[in-house]
Amino acid sequence: MGQYILALDQGATESKAALVDNKGKIIAQSAYPVKPIHLKTGWVEYKPDDILKSQLNAIRALFRKIGTKRKQIGAMGITNQPSTTVIWDKSTGRALYNAISHQDSRGTDICNEKTGHRENVRERTGLPLSQHYSASKIKWLLENVKPARKVMEKGNMLCSTVNTYLMWHLTKGSIYATDHTNAAQTLLFNIFTKSWDKELLEVFAIPSNILPPIFPTSYYFGDAIIDGQTIPIHASIVEHQASLAGNGCLQEGEVNINYGTDGFILVNTGKKIFMLPGLLTTVAWSSNGNTAYLLEGTMNAVGSIFEWMKNNLGLISDKDNIEEICRRSEGRLFMLPSIAGIGSPHWNANTTACIFGLKSTSTREDIIRSAVESIAFLIKDNFSVLEKDGRIQTKKIVASGALSDIPYLLQFQSDLLHIPLYKTREDDSTSRGVAFLAGLSLKIWNGLSSIEKLINSKKASTPKRNETEVRTLYDRWRLTCLYSKEWSKNFS
Repeated sequence: MGQYILALDQGATESKAALVDNKGKIIAQSAYPVKPIHLKTGWVEYKPDDILKSQLNAIRALFRKIGTKRKQIGAMGITNQPSTTVIWDKSTGRALYNAISHQDSRGTDICNEKTGHRENVRERTGLPLSQHYSASKIKWLLENVKPARKVMEKGNMLCSTVNTYLMWHLTKGSIYATDHTNAAQTLLFNIFTKSWDKELLEVFAIPSNILPPIFPTSYYFGDAIIDGQTIPIHASIVEHQASLAGNGCLQEGEVNINYGTDGFILVNTGKKIFMLPGLLTTVAWSSNGNTAYLLEGTMNAVGSIFEWMKNNLGLISDKDNIEEICRRSEGRLFMLPSIAGIGSPHWNANTTACIFGLKSTSTREDIIRSAVESIAFLIKDNFSVLEKDGRIQTKKIVASGALSDIPYLLQFQSDLLHIPLYKTREDDSTSRGVAFLAGLSLKIWNGLSSIEKLINSKKASTPKRNETEVRTLYDRWRLTCLYSKEWSKNFS
């Protein structure tokens, strides 16, 4: 048995490959870009060959770095961007159309036509009826790509997300499979039965025989053959869930808040499935006989709000230190950072960005601080749903993502939530997470408890503001949301 795991991370802008040792440390990693294609407004595609080549280029660059260590790789795990959909001909291996990204909006009209099934979709999948997921993309492909119908009639069509496309090609066409987390991002997967849902397939008129068999996330899928080397594939998982595992949020009640380009909150609910208003429900990971679930909240434009302030407003530059700017601010403003609509638990695509409390004495520092604090307020909104329900007890919160390096943000977040925030000491939690799951399948580690010992985290912030002050601040934030909603409804 090899002592290393090869972790593949196929994302929206690049494909990465990392070598992880049996102590959970990343020994080396490489990345190769992949560029989306924008043929029309709202359309986001990739050339499937570009995705495959970028991943192979990242692997080969890693192999050059690690030399003879490549011969000691015992397993591989694949994590990927969710919902991005590919159709291809199994007789030739050629894609029948470009891969349609999860960011693509062309399925909006299809979803609007299915509005009557909204509750049914939610109850079976845990997700909202949205063009973000694969179902409407698959239906669009079947209706608009002429060669697809002929290939399907011959029984040669394969259709799935990026993980399956990579596995099929890396195994020379011998493995056609997906995992519970990727299947759960299609709107065609029943999270209770853990299988393709016959009724939802009929709703979208998608034949079940074009979709892959579904297996656990930690599972021996088959053998990849890369430049003559055979590497067993032992894990497949969506990138957010891999990050949850990599950040050590392995037990019920543990939470990962990611402050990235977009933000998200992932709440491990263990074996329990919760359906809460405004939050998404899906699979966290699985192994033979065991499945963990999660609740997810999504915040639009978390990191990109600062790009907007830099590129459109000229308020900050790359040289500015956001932490220092927040400390210099002396006047509190309230911003709703909805430059791309507002996500959970509000879910309003039409809400516009607003700033309240501006005075003649207000400064750029005040505006920038209000943007930082708005992220923490949005996270608080999601936690308020959990608190109102009362059944999920938060045990630990781990912060990650680029903006988690801003101490002011983590302190303000800790104050709002009345709970300490932690940070892991290791970078690239996504690669480490999929490596952990592959290692569990290969029996490098025995159970989640053995993985927890490998994850070092430190306390990054503890609550300092009193509850009265926090309550006052949050009441003003809620008014900000209300006024912004009314403005957008009447004048956007």
